[in-house]
Amino acid sequence: MKELEEFVDKARKTFDDLPFISDYLNKNLKHKELVGTYLYNQTLIIQKLEFECREAGLTKDIPEIEIQKQLDEAWKAEWPYEAEDVSKPWVQPSMMFATQNWAEHIDEIKSKRHKLIAHLYATHSEIMINQGTSVLKERLTQKFEEFYKEHKDEMLEEIKVSWDMRNSMAHDLEAHKEHMEEILPRIALFKIAAQEIMEDKSGLNDMSGGAKDETEDMKVRAELMKNAVTVREAEVKDLPEEYQQLVKDDIAQEAEKKKLEEREMKKAMAEGKVRTQWKH
Repeated sequence: MKELEEFVDKARKTFDDLPFISDYLNKNLKHKELVGTYLYNQTLIIQKLEFECREAGLTKDIPEIEIQKQLDEAWKAEWPYEAEDVSKPWVQPSMMFATQNWAEHIDEIKSKRHKLIAHLYATHSEIMINQGTSVLKERLTQKFEEFYKEHKDEMLEEIKVSWDMRNSMAHDLEAHKEHMEEILPRIALFKIAAQEIMEDKSGLNDMSGGAKDETEDMKVRAELMKNAVTVREAEVKDLPEEYQQLVKDDIAQEAEKKKLEEREMKKAMAEGKVRTQWKH
């Protein structure tokens, strides 16, 4: 195990020094969405990995090591958009391209129990170290060593793959961070514009240039009001009465669509059928 431990020590330091991870560990990420997105992508991998290990019978005697439920709660706690409030649309975090590649790799090796347990050890032992759960780490290590004696080279290679995938995810998240830091200020400007529209400061209803199509005008205003609710700059109950139902209907349709997409993605991840349109 010495070669493995030496590799993991170096890999951990390299990972912790990556820009996005360093910002995360030092609580320097400017936007809460980025924290939620990181935890969300972790959740997708852990869900997939734990499912395949459970199906392979690898965790039947140590079910308490499963953490997907806690991770699912963790990313939702850090996500600034509400999933339970039906009056607000559901906005889902982005799935990184590296996350998809990682999930596809796990699907490719799921028939090889020793490779699965190598990935489980690589991910969960690190989480357990961070959480200080030494007893669970010892039990996982015992399970890992049962296979490591006969499959040392292959398992060491899979652990290296796991860390490579983790690093790739961090690089994707860094690019995502740069993207978010560029567009979020624009969203802030949009909030101001949306508020002015609702307060009729935009001149949208100015009739001096001739009559406008009333239906089209209502659609434009309703869309802007829905967007204002989306970015939590307004509440439906505070909108003009004649627009409230239009906005509610639009929000309900969008929320249902997003929830359906989330259920389909989780099912696809569990079954190893990751759809290419979910690439970041």
